[in-house]
Amino acid sequence: MQESTEIEVLPQDTPSSKSAVGWQIFWFVVHVAGVYAVVKFVTPLVAGWSHSILLLLNRSTPGSFQFFFSHILVLSFFPAFLFGLINSRWKQRVAEFVWLVPAGILAYQCLTFAVPSSSVLVSQSRFPAVFHQFFAGGFAIPEFHDWTEFWQIVRSSYPDMTRGMAQVQYTAPFYAGIAYSIAAWIDRRTNLTQTVIEKVRRWEEARFRQPSVENNPD
Repeated sequence: MQESTEIEVLPQDTPSSKSAVGWQIFWFVVHVAGVYAVVKFVTPLVAGWSHSILLLLNRSTPGSFQFFFSHILVLSFFPAFLFGLINSRWKQRVAEFVWLVPAGILAYQCLTFAVPSSSVLVSQSRFPAVFHQFFAGGFAIPEFHDWTEFWQIVRSSYPDMTRGMAQVQYTAPFYAGIAYSIAAWIDRRTNLTQTVIEKVRRWEEARFRQPSVENNPD
């Protein structure tokens, strides 16, 4: 009588699955880096262009730093949203979760923020001080025309400058990450980018076709 032995085969990760996970992690890091690149390079450029246009239209426009810090939500959200739509053509689901990284960093900064002992908000609650530091507006920073005025503004408006830079460093990536993830989520389900590209292509074809039709009425 022969004894039959059964060999239990344990499930193991195949090389292909490990490779897929590795690529997902790689692209997740790339998307996160893209979000921070938008905040670091694109957002200041958009702020500078917008401020220059407003200066031409209205001379009572606030200083460049005050304008930048006061509109950090719009200046970081919409460029990241457009950038997310452009990159969403790759249909990578990990792009929908890039907001978790800046959200985690911002949450850590909020939890570890040292509230100044001289703040009048301490007697009420810690939350208003944290909210004021990382989310509130109300900046009062005048414009500068040379480096001497710049350093005078830094010294005289130090709390607002510090608060503004904190929002640029921690809050703006959070706004941008949310916008980027929303764009990726929308495009994966509606194919919005491809639809827009197709409509633009058809409009260009119709525009270039119209002169030839007018020149050849027969």
